Amino acid sequence: MAENETQDQAPGSQPSGGVKSMLIPGIGIFVLVLVAQIVAPPINRMLYGDPNAAVEEVVDGEGAVVDGEVSLADLDPAIYTPLDPPLVVSIGDASGSSRFLQLSVQAMARSQDAIDEIRTHAPALRNSFLFLISNWTYEDISSLEGKEKLRAEMLEEARAILQANTGEPGIEELYFTSLVIQ
Repeated sequence: MAENETQDQAPGSQPSGGVKSMLIPGIGIFVLVLVAQIVAPPINRMLYGDPNAAVEEVVDGEGAVVDGEVSLADLDPAIYTPLDPPLVVSIGDASGSSRFLQLSVQAMARSQDAIDEIRTHAPALRNSFLFLISNWTYEDISSLEGKEKLRAEMLEEARAILQANTGEPGIEELYFTSLVIQ
């Protein structure tokens, strides 16, 4: 019986459903992926908004804040300055042992005047950061949420120090560029 099945095919021909049956679905999948690549960006912008737009607080003539949008191109370029040397702080853990945290920080502002003020008041900023971090424990800082909360508290403290010394908050952001706990 096996001889009869092989005799039905012509010599040199492919078995039925060969390349053609694989080529058509392959082309279909390629076309679907291509269409998805083209359609995805506009759909993402509709669902999540334009990622290149930033919110700006605009003050009207009477001092009231009016919400508006501004593109990143309208903002002054970011300027960074490190608060060197890295901060080294002793922190406790749940077992009562001491651990050491080494943290490198960079401040970001959008004017050279603000950067100059940050450098001028770096000793006060570093002092405040050391006392702030020393109140934290290893367990507080070990999670991503803890690191972000620490960064936010340090930013708030830095803005308060600069506001008190210069009349301007100065720092737009603080970034951890290195964090080691041992």
